[in-house]
Amino acid sequence: MASLRPHNDVLMHKPALLAILHDLSARLFAAFAHQVRLVVHGGAVMVLHPFLHNRSATRDVDYLHRAFLAEYQRYGVRDAEARLASCIAATARAHNLGADWMNAHADVALPMARDGQGQPFDPIFHAATTPTNISHNTLFSAPGLLLLAVSWPWAIALKFVRYQKHDPADIAAMLRLGHKQARVRWSRQVLESWIMQWCWPMGYSQYPPPHLESLRERMRHAIDLAYGQTRP
Repeated sequence: MASLRPHNDVLMHKPALLAILHDLSARLFAAFAHQVRLVVHGGAVMVLHPFLHNRSATRDVDYLHRAFLAEYQRYGVRDAEARLASCIAATARAHNLGADWMNAHADVALPMARDGQGQPFDPIFHAATTPTNISHNTLFSAPGLLLLAVSWPWAIALKFVRYQKHDPADIAAMLRLGHKQARVRWSRQVLESWIMQWCWPMGYSQYPPPHLESLRERMRHAIDLAYGQTRP
């Protein structure tokens, strides 16, 4: 069997992406005999979310592999990683996608945290799996696959880290949604307080002043984009 090309160059528009995910769901159900839950972030959220309309396509689906592994380790399933990888690769072959069409490259840069008892936990997965987030941010559900978006604070915080390419427009779209649904009137101070409250494991309190000011400038820029303002 020919090896997959390492990088996916196929732009997946929403109808095609949904067909690809249904294919993956069928393979996962055959491999696991139940619905596999994956927490996702990045461009796929912007494409799949019913209330975000600024992105029509993506080249990959970013998911939290570490959270998937932790869940199945608790279940005592030792070969879950191999099963998932096999299904992702089979779907790639079926749709002529590159191997990284679904990937967890970002996992190495995502923070962990400790709870009140000093036990480590995954704050991004924890926030994604609250009842409220499950209700509002389930992106895809089929017999073998559930895709759950990270919570809004984390979705925005992670995009502020890079803030390149589609990130500014993506953040602006999420801020507009917050304004529309929750009547939030965003300012730099409001956004900063919100992000720092919910995403404290990012270590914002330890940011040196130049790093913090750079983040604040990104916040101002994203808010201006959200409200349709232009800046010199």
